[in-house]
Amino acid sequence: MPLQINYATPATGAEAGYHVVASVALDYEMKMTTATVSSFLSKDARDAGKFAMYAQQIQISGLPDKGIDAHDFAESSLVATAPTDASGFASANRYAFAGAQIVE
Repeated sequence: MPLQINYATPATGAEAGYHVVASVALDYEMKMTTATVSSFLSKDARDAGKFAMYAQQIQISGLPDKGIDAHDFAESSLVATAPTDASGFASANRYAFAGAQIVE
């Protein structure tokens, strides 16, 4: 399901409010999940077939537990709040969507 949060796209500074996990890759050797997120102006823009304003890959430390869908794991990880003790994975965009709502 899509994520909803206002996000200033790095390329232009334009604000996108609707984000879709377009793909998920699992790296079993490094124990990492990579989500490719496409950002749109709004749900209406995506539904109208508009191109994404911005797309980025976000690396998430860990893999989904057995029986958990990789896409669902990625979405729930992306909206998670950043740890305050600096124990989280430190890529620049890892918590770009922290606090977003998962919407239908």
